[in-house]
Amino acid sequence: MLRRELLLAWACAGAGCSYRKPGPRRKLTLVASKQLSMSGLYLTQELGFFRDAGLDVEIVPSTNALQSMAALSGGKIDIVFTGMQVSFLNLVLKGVPVRIMAGREIAAPACGTAGVIYGLRRTFPKGLADLRQLKGKRVVTGPSIGFSQFVLDVHLAKVGLSVEDISPLVLSSSQSLAALIGGSVDAVVLNNDMDRDLSELGSDLVRSKRLADVHPEFQYSYIYCGPTLLKGDVDIGARFLAAYLRGAREFAGGRSPKFMVEFAGA
Repeated sequence: MLRRELLLAWACAGAGCSYRKPGPRRKLTLVASKQLSMSGLYLTQELGFFRDAGLDVEIVPSTNALQSMAALSGGKIDIVFTGMQVSFLNLVLKGVPVRIMAGREIAAPACGTAGVIYGLRRTFPKGLADLRQLKGKRVVTGPSIGFSQFVLDVHLAKVGLSVEDISPLVLSSSQSLAALIGGSVDAVVLNNDMDRDLSELGSDLVRSKRLADVHPEFQYSYIYCGPTLLKGDVDIGARFLAAYLRGAREFAGGRSPKFMVEFAGA
């Protein structure tokens, strides 16, 4: 049943049509971060494709991936757009009904700064092209085990190092950059703000290669669903994906959401 519904969703999305059963619109709560990579999602909302599919989708800004995954598993929200989380793997192992609906973002060589390590020029006067300089340094990763730690492992392995060769520190995303600029840490693996190159904001910051440069096309972001969709009518999830893919196709074809203008002005 699930396979048939999802195949129909893909077929409808490819044809540019909506897939809707008659009746009142189903309310869905979705959590996603406000990043440029979410433009396809916001365009889908703006163009009314979710509404056409019989869905009333509320997009709630993400503040914490761990909290979002907990809310998803508890049925408080329906869908989450985020990167790979160890908390998700733990939930699956415990038998909690949370699953990946679809893959979303990859480390594409042509865009984004996912997986960049930033440092201060006074600490790394020659830049961070050679990450062997991180040996013995204080390096900050995100507040939870996940994408940032994976990125750090990949970068270090490329130069023959491991986390045992550095002093890893755990700080929230908002604290990380402040700690770097203040000089209390030496380098930061940012797990947000992947849409811009922060080293272009001033000459004090230097950066490493991106994840795309050392592990191109790596899938690092997904669409997750929880018990409200898994234990209900799978048609709802199929319609959601069909509408989202329709919007993503419009975005890939050159249409831009108002969200991009708002993001640029922020």
